[in-house]
Order: sequence, then C-alpha cells, then structure tokens
Amino acid sequence: MNYLRFSGWLFLMAWVMGDTVPRYILSQLESVWDALEDLSAGGWGTGRFGKPLSLAIQIVLSVSLAYVLTVWSAWCVLRCISYTRSPETGRALYFITGFVCCEYALGKMAKACRYRGFFMSVFHFTMGMGAFVIFAMNPQPMKEAYPWLIRWMGVIF
Repeated sequence: MNYLRFSGWLFLMAWVMGDTVPRYILSQLESVWDALEDLSAGGWGTGRFGKPLSLAIQIVLSVSLAYVLTVWSAWCVLRCISYTRSPETGRALYFITGFVCCEYALGKMAKACRYRGFFMSVFHFTMGMGAFVIFAMNPQPMKEAYPWLIRWMGVIF
C-alpha cells in the first residue's frame, strides 16, 4: 500500500509536469528564443555585438532554466527518500520508479522544444535529467541548492 501511495502521486505529477510545462511555460519561451536568434543574426541594430550578447543571454537563461528543472529532479528524489525511511521498504523499486517518472516528464519537455543549439535546447534538460542521479547518489548538494524544498517536504537526512 505504501508503494501504491508513492507511485500513484508520482505518476500523476509526472503526467502533469510532462503535459503542462511544455504547453504553458515552454511555449512562452519560444518568443524569447526567437528574439535571441534574431539578436545573434545581428538584428535590432546590434551589428557584430549581437552574437556575443545573444550568447551571454542564452547562457544566463539556460542556467536559470536548469535550476528550475532540477527542482523537479530534487522533488522526485526527496519523495523517494521520504518513502524509503521505514525499514520494511526496499529502496530500489522506489528509486527506479522515481527515476522513470522524473525522466519521463523531462523527456516530454525536451521533445516539445524545437532544437535551437546547445544553450537553448540541450543544456538545461540534460542538467535536469542528470540531477536525479546525482541527488539520489548524494543528496547533500540539495541542502545548499534547495533548502526551501527540503523544509517544505519535511525530509531530514
């Protein structure tokens, strides 16, 4: 029963994240990415400074988006940790289910985006996808990156 409570909520949240984020949030970023492509091509009267300026903005936006997407991975790991605290539960099944749900949602988000280069299409999704494995093997970095999430979920490690 413990696993059903864990997996049911996790499957629901993965489905919601995989469908709503591409539809409502990432679709709003398409205009920003289009503007950065115009800036990189020298639009808006920037001339030769358009490409480095566009690259700098791409890096800042990509790192910001990577932080936001790794919150999803951290939430999945914290959910797995909170359900594997009792001695009668095995950790492997919970973490495999958490990994599959986390990667499913991030994969649907990545698939919904049009490829526009490394910083606009690849970096933030790979950081989010790799964060689950990193946080599952060593959850200590979450204490510095997401102390508010740990407090909100009530997980102590």
